[in-house]
Amino acid sequence: MPKPKTSSEEIGALIGDGTSVTPIDKAHAMERSSNSSHWDVIYGKYRHDQVGWYAPVLQTSLNWILKYSDSEKCAVLDVGGGSSTLVDDLLRHFYSNVTIVDLSQRALDETVYRLGAKAFEVNFNCADILDPNLFLMPVKIWHDRAAFHFMFEKEIDMYLQRLAKSLLPNAVFILGVFTKNAPPTCSGLRVNRHSMASLERIFSHSFLLLESKVETHITPNGVQQEYLYSAWRRLP
Repeated sequence: MPKPKTSSEEIGALIGDGTSVTPIDKAHAMERSSNSSHWDVIYGKYRHDQVGWYAPVLQTSLNWILKYSDSEKCAVLDVGGGSSTLVDDLLRHFYSNVTIVDLSQRALDETVYRLGAKAFEVNFNCADILDPNLFLMPVKIWHDRAAFHFMFEKEIDMYLQRLAKSLLPNAVFILGVFTKNAPPTCSGLRVNRHSMASLERIFSHSFLLLESKVETHITPNGVQQEYLYSAWRRLP
């Protein structure tokens, strides 16, 4: 079973000394996916501002969440949010119902420590978004700039099932993926690069496209990565 969301006691201890209070024991490690271990290794090597996908502000993501959410109290889910600073900006805009789901406990621990006392206002869940046993409250805004572009065929079908299960009526789904011009791998894993045509084939049956844009991201090492952003509204 996936590790449950970080408790208030764990957050308090982590803020206190910066040391994870949720070490991975052998039994738990065996239950976690290989991808989970992979990302823990990555986040063990690099700070949140050293990983290739880091941006001081995810401006497009933030702008669209502000645009499509009906209030600061609406439920927002950041899939693969890990150590992303998007949650920092959402808290600064007084969002009070934010959940982060990520495979890496190390990434979540880093965000908890960075946020300090503000971490108590966020739900942290170390889990695989594709796990059928994962319980999530339905959300109004679903954001994913990290997970979907690592998925292929069967995983995409599972992702669509999770979306159908977890989105409220008229909810908005915000996606950021590598374009065809982006590198074919990320952190040693193969990436499924997309165009609007490929995304429309996947999502247009259940979602209405609201807008899209291509954006060039500059990594901390100066490498250019092209992202395709799209926003979709769930159809009735």
